[in-house]
Amino acid sequence: MSVINPSIVQAVVKSFEGEAKAVAKARIVQDKAIQGALDAMFIACDKPKAEFLKGNAKSNEARGQIKSMFDAIAEAGYISKSSAASYQSAFWIAFEQGVEFKRDLNNKKDKSEGEAKASAKASGAVQSTSRTDLDKTLSKAMAQARLLGLTEFAAELVDLCIDRLDGFKETVLAK
Repeated sequence: MSVINPSIVQAVVKSFEGEAKAVAKARIVQDKAIQGALDAMFIACDKPKAEFLKGNAKSNEARGQIKSMFDAIAEAGYISKSSAASYQSAFWIAFEQGVEFKRDLNNKKDKSEGEAKASAKASGAVQSTSRTDLDKTLSKAMAQARLLGLTEFAAELVDLCIDRLDGFKETVLAK
């Protein structure tokens, strides 16, 4: 006895197709709205981009506004916090490169030659450490990211350290 006939299966499959199409249309609308925010940021940029982007979400008003926008979407429950962070990264990559917003821009970034060489080297084993040493190491990682042109990653790392590590301050590296 066959309960689930081909027409039932086809109806179920068709219903999922409808959902996929609706989601794709919604994403187009969402990306267009985010592009509007990106366009506004392009207009507001009244100095070289490197200077305009200097700092993090706490010290740079533009970065703070974009972080707040994506955080609000996550707080409303429409996306996860990690998606909000990912979209925020994609926003700043689009801004830096002067391209259209695409939510997966940060996933498409190619490894530079410097990154490939850096990942081939071992950083060494940690035998003992202190909070001061951790702050220095994180500050060094931020400096390295900036040297590789990963300014958005460096800014996110600064934000993360400030948010999660009490009293974190980016240090001047000393040997």
